[in-house]
Amino acid sequence: MKRKDTLWKSAYIYFNEMDYESQKFARIAYKVIIILVSIISFIISLFLQRFQICVYSVIGSSIFSILLFAPAWPWWKRKQPKWQPVK
Repeated sequence: MKRKDTLWKSAYIYFNEMDYESQKFARIAYKVIIILVSIISFIISLFLQRFQICVYSVIGSSIFSILLFAPAWPWWKRKQPKWQPVK
């Protein structure tokens, strides 16, 4: 049973952990993406008189941001900290 727990823990760490600098970049980037798309789509929907455009573009940018920043893709793990060996 211990081996199974170790396998799941290793898989969890591989798929869910990113380094601090990548977390900082991801947090700023997803906010910028969503805010910019919100402003641009609001202006477009204001001129076209269709609020539906604003709603769908904000939902789309949110889904795009989640897919881009939520999983720990390999490019988010480039600067992993060097840990001390266990004594």
